[in-house]
Amino acid sequence: MENTNQIPDSRRCKPDKLYKKSLFVDIYERLQSLWNGEFFCDVKLQTDDQKIISAHKVILSAASPYFHAMFTNFAERNHDLVALRQIDHTALLLLVNFIYSGKISVTEENVLVIIDI
Repeated sequence: MENTNQIPDSRRCKPDKLYKKSLFVDIYERLQSLWNGEFFCDVKLQTDDQKIISAHKVILSAASPYFHAMFTNFAERNHDLVALRQIDHTALLLLVNFIYSGKISVTEENVLVIIDI
């Protein structure tokens, strides 16, 4: 039986021609948009003050060794609500926002909170 999924040699693209510089920027922006809209979020991070930040385990895991270990090696991998103790809500929000946007705003008001992360 002939394999019809094969592309004929004459129609194949050269791999070095398949590069889009803005692809990762586009993906990063779309991920941030999904996070902002809380679409497909599969984890809720809860701080001591009971405030919750929704996120995507795969994004947090890719960006942080701490979250990677948490979501691959520990019980949290099977939970959709994770209580994070001894971390300030503002600090966690700044960290998660940094993961999704690549930006962080350091001010006199939040610098000490950020240092504690």
